[in-house]
Amino acid sequence: MKAQLKYLLATAMLSLPFTGMSQEADAVIVEKSWFTTMLQTEQGQLLLAIGGFMIVLIILLLIMVVLLARTANLVTGTEKKASISWTQKLKQKWITGKLKPVGQEKDMLLDHNYDGIQEMDYGMPPWLRYVFIGSFIFAVFYVPAYMVFDVIPDQDTELADQYQRAALLAEARAKAGIMSITAETAQYNSEAEAITAGNVIYQKNCAVCHAADGGGGVGPNLTDDYWIHGNDMKGLFTTVSEGVPTKGMIPWKGKLNPKDIENVSNYIISLVGTTSAAPKEPQGELRKRIMADERIKEAVENPDADNPGPIDVLLDDEVTQ
Repeated sequence: MKAQLKYLLATAMLSLPFTGMSQEADAVIVEKSWFTTMLQTEQGQLLLAIGGFMIVLIILLLIMVVLLARTANLVTGTEKKASISWTQKLKQKWITGKLKPVGQEKDMLLDHNYDGIQEMDYGMPPWLRYVFIGSFIFAVFYVPAYMVFDVIPDQDTELADQYQRAALLAEARAKAGIMSITAETAQYNSEAEAITAGNVIYQKNCAVCHAADGGGGVGPNLTDDYWIHGNDMKGLFTTVSEGVPTKGMIPWKGKLNPKDIENVSNYIISLVGTTSAAPKEPQGELRKRIMADERIKEAVENPDADNPGPIDVLLDDEVTQ
């Protein structure tokens, strides 16, 4: 407020025509700055000198910092260019080797000159040199082991081993296929090979109860059309595999593999309709098994007859495959 009043008072006084009053007003308006006040005293002059020196010193320090920073950047950049990473060192040591700088290739030029094409001697690259050394070291051990001490098998031995391995694999696959046969998947086979295999198993294991020709003994007659259990492939496979413990027939699934059970079932089916030396009286129900060829013949001879078809098997009043 005082400053504003002084300003208003000075303005009023300047408007007066009197010279003295005008000079007095000018003296009131002019305010001395801190810089002028300090210049009027020795202590102020000393402080201003010290402050100016400090300002100059600070500016010089800033300039020095900037120059040092630029110098550091230049030095760091040069070192980065001169130094190489560990991957480059690894590449240089094991793959490319030390290459000549640009402009120094002439030191490697040889005297050979073919139609203006000159040859340079760069030397063997490190990786190729190491491969050569490794091959030589490997040969030092391999040649005696292969040719003298028979530690490494020759090609004939390796081929024989491969044959043996293939045979073992084939046997394993065959066994796996044999073990996968069940009552549902067993198939009738009238080939001589299957019947003969089944006969061998029958004579060894079944003849003691059912007679060698299937006429029966302790067990029922296998040559007639009377059957206690099913006389198709599924029924026979199940009976042989699971047995009939209540009537004294043991289960053979623990003694015979599924293929053997299938073969002996084929042989038993082949006994149906044959004549035995001493047939046992019929047991069970009449289950006449009519094969496909017989049904075909019957269908041809009696086309108007009511029959289940040429490829079916007739068991009593039921039609099954």
